[in-house]
Amino acid sequence: MKKFLLITISIFAIASSQAQGIKDVLQSLGGGKDKGDGNSTVENVLGALGNVLSTDKIDVKSLVGNWHYSAPAVTFKSDNLLKKAGGAAASKVITDKLEPIYKKVGMDKMTLTVNDDNSFTMKVRGISLKGTISSEVPAGSKANFVFNFKVAGKINLGKLETYVVKGIGGNINVMFDISKLITLLEKVSSVANISTVKTLVSALKSYDGLCAGFELRK
Repeated sequence: MKKFLLITISIFAIASSQAQGIKDVLQSLGGGKDKGDGNSTVENVLGALGNVLSTDKIDVKSLVGNWHYSAPAVTFKSDNLLKKAGGAAASKVITDKLEPIYKKVGMDKMTLTVNDDNSFTMKVRGISLKGTISSEVPAGSKANFVFNFKVAGKINLGKLETYVVKGIGGNINVMFDISKLITLLEKVSSVANISTVKTLVSALKSYDGLCAGFELRK
């Protein structure tokens, strides 16, 4: 039990008032009590390992098409056991917390169109973020793509290493390192003057060190 507490606290230690408290997180992950039947919370969580970045190969052609927001997506970048132990259970707690905030900001209406020439258009609240997708990622990075973002194809917002994981039923999870996603959102907010983005930025800061983004469906 003590080990489980240390694992959980290491994941959520930076949580702010936007995030659930450690007590709530423990309850969400099974109440934080060993049942005495050999199926402790730790074992249950380890048995449901998931949402750690996949090593499955995926190319830009796999992304071509029109995609629509389905839900928030969160994953761990590291395969370190301390983070894996949170697995699918911990990420579910986070996505449940982010979902109403995404809707408030208008992220639930987001669309992503990827073209054959590796260009893309991401539309959020009437704002078009255009750019190109490259498979040439920095050495040592676990990302599979780099998205080069621009506002309406004009103002360069910079490049973001992007983690794309195949989901269930043909869906894909498109995620970014949270600290870099926050930087992008702050730039978009300053250009488009969207004050509600601050709410999302505040929530994401609670989970710095993870990757967050969107589950998309065609």
